Amino acid sequence: MAYRVLIVDDDHLMARSLSRCLESEGFLGFVVHSGEDAMRVLKREEFDLVLLDLSMPGLDGFQTLEGIKADYPDLQVVILTASQDIHDAIWAMKHGADDYLIKSSDMEEAVQLVAKKALKTASLAKENALLKRQTQERINQYCLVTESSPMRLVYQLIEKIAQKEHSTVLIIGESGTGKEVVARTIHNLSPNPEKAFIDISCSSLPDSLVESELFGFEKGAFTDAKSAKQGLLELADGGTLFLDEIATLNLSVQAKLLRFLEQRTFRRIGSTIDRQVDIRIIAATNRDLAKKVSRGEFREDLFYRLNVFPITIPPLRERKEDIMPLANFFIQRFNQKLHLNIQGFNQQAAQLLVNYTYPGNIRELKNIIERAMIIEDSELITPSSLHFPKGEMFFAEPILTDDTSAYLQPAEADQPTQQPEKFLTLAEMEKAHILKALKQAGGNKEQAAKLLGIGRSTLFRKLASLEGDLS
Repeated sequence: MAYRVLIVDDDHLMARSLSRCLESEGFLGFVVHSGEDAMRVLKREEFDLVLLDLSMPGLDGFQTLEGIKADYPDLQVVILTASQDIHDAIWAMKHGADDYLIKSSDMEEAVQLVAKKALKTASLAKENALLKRQTQERINQYCLVTESSPMRLVYQLIEKIAQKEHSTVLIIGESGTGKEVVARTIHNLSPNPEKAFIDISCSSLPDSLVESELFGFEKGAFTDAKSAKQGLLELADGGTLFLDEIATLNLSVQAKLLRFLEQRTFRRIGSTIDRQVDIRIIAATNRDLAKKVSRGEFREDLFYRLNVFPITIPPLRERKEDIMPLANFFIQRFNQKLHLNIQGFNQQAAQLLVNYTYPGNIRELKNIIERAMIIEDSELITPSSLHFPKGEMFFAEPILTDDTSAYLQPAEADQPTQQPEKFLTLAEMEKAHILKALKQAGGNKEQAAKLLGIGRSTLFRKLASLEGDLS
């Protein structure tokens, strides 16, 4: 596709000459003779480059340049100036012009060179913008949803390491924080995302099988080896091998993995032949490897080999600003999966979600949302649909508003002040909330259902399950 160049010059002969010069090189030249016309044309059509004369009546080149850069900051602009106006050209460069040309009777070659240079710069800028947009889309595709500063730092690290496809990565974080999601994102932002991503949980296999799974084996290597088998290292060739729960590897396999990381070669069980593969190793752990090293449970040399580029994922309780963005993301996902139309959360439900500690992290939040969506009868998730498996509610500050005071169990009057505050169980909280709504509605169940933000059928079902407790 030919590049489109807008020529803005009140000198008709010069403008036509520039147009012919550019068209001889395969560009498409469009001519206007005033700054006003240039701004009107730019609103209707797209161009890759503007050649702009500085000295024009009406809206001159300086004003036109300011207008172009204000409305189209990425559009390349080359200034045309007479030799005596060189200082004006320098001013224009300081105010957004990308290059300048001094007018002369023989400037064809210079025009062509400057145009090619400007268009190459524009092309690179577009490619970078596209790459950045594609990168963000691929990040979003793998559920890296965040509003918090700690996780933004994690994403910056992901983007940096993703392009270094031979660097080993160690992901550290509690169970459920999204270590596999981070590993997959690194792979999918790498130069070869189409290559294999293979993951293995090192704790899911007995010690006797881990080695054969990783390295493969030859026929006859042991009793049941009736044929040769490739290991995960070979299957991941060109791509990524993700070793989850790396801390559980036994010392024998640790030694063989260390040899591979140092030499990039390995041997199948029962073989004397060294094999070479080109893969990235990403390991993950929810344990303190340094402590395991000090206890002799993990090789120190392997620890340093794995710890080339550590990424620590903070637990969800330390980035509460991510809870509602993640919760809304899961609503979108489960609406599609379960064919539902949940629109969000009412205020009380959102408050409960934000103040829970999430010992199971994002995995627990995901499960809570899915269950609530299945139970909920209205368009907004309400507190009665939320189930916190650990039975633990955490409030950073006492919350005693009309909306939430029913959830808290006051301390006994004679209880020492240093004793921790007692909380109702989830079932007791729900019962207290329903009682409060019924009392406020004067016993009218339909009105109570409205106060609770749930359907009548949901309230009747809950009343039936509580039976005589509410009489």
